[in-house]
Amino acid sequence: MERSRRGFLKAFGGGGALLGGAYVATRGVRGDRRPADLEEWPPSESSGRLSYWSWQHYWRSQAEAFQFDADLEAIDSETVPARDQYRRLVDGETPDVVTLPTRQFERAVENDLLASFDPEVVPFWPPRNELQTHDESLYVREDGCYGVPQTPMSYALAYHREELEEPSSWSLLWDESLTGRIGMPADPILAGQVAALYTGQDPNDPDDVDAIREALETQRSLVGTYWTDWNDCWRAFRDASIKAAVLPNPRMCLCSQDGTPIVMAEPNEGVLYGQNTLAIPKDASNPYTALEFIDWGLEFKTGTDAMWTPEEWPLRPHRMLETDAREAYLEAAETVGIDGAE
Repeated sequence: MERSRRGFLKAFGGGGALLGGAYVATRGVRGDRRPADLEEWPPSESSGRLSYWSWQHYWRSQAEAFQFDADLEAIDSETVPARDQYRRLVDGETPDVVTLPTRQFERAVENDLLASFDPEVVPFWPPRNELQTHDESLYVREDGCYGVPQTPMSYALAYHREELEEPSSWSLLWDESLTGRIGMPADPILAGQVAALYTGQDPNDPDDVDAIREALETQRSLVGTYWTDWNDCWRAFRDASIKAAVLPNPRMCLCSQDGTPIVMAEPNEGVLYGQNTLAIPKDASNPYTALEFIDWGLEFKTGTDAMWTPEEWPLRPHRMLETDAREAYLEAAETVGIDGAE
């Protein structure tokens, strides 16, 4: 796996060695260092271990290749749903790297759960992605950067290509003929935002909470599953026990998913859109190795020219909400029994 060109060119002068085309730093870094302490790239010292969380099962397992590319002693990866990553960070758990959708990333920064790094030192800033619905300021504060976008992602309308015609509206998720075959997120904010789109409202600034609540109540008897881990819902498409759902749609080429009869539709009302973001939790044990992993992870192939591009769909920003909107969604979701935590 090729490292970034900038990191590769600097590797000879950084106190490490090149092994199989990948930079390997001197191991044994102090445990009290922070990402912001790094003054030059590549790190002259880093640890031989790494832990990371990803909500995307297949990318998580493929990214374990970093252990061999960087000659690590051990790598500990775990599949953790996006909202559970945020919860566990709040509870004090500190892996070295997390992968968070934009909304959870913003909340983690707001609540001082992530560590900053110097954008002038690392080779992966500024980001290469076209951000579409926001700019680089989302990731930057006065003391540095707190994350870097890895790949575009949306929350799209997924349908079973062998059972249904292509839909043009979120109203598919309120179709009584699909009773018991609909999948909705257990995330109360995301569920509420989908209901806002269905009722013709701005998902980031709803003006009729009663309509959202009524839509969720009407839908309750139609839903077969409220998923926490998207992959559980994804697998249910294989036997058509689920035929339509809200699912995350990162711009990733992951062949192990190709056999599932799912197509992502383009609802007229738009899709919720953001970025899958790589970040380092505050007090991570291996911060310099985490920065190397992020550099490597951004080079790791995640898409092809044949895949969807953000320009194809009407995009609605999936961002951290103002307090009033957030509380309105939580209240509406609670009335139908969707877990109030997010």
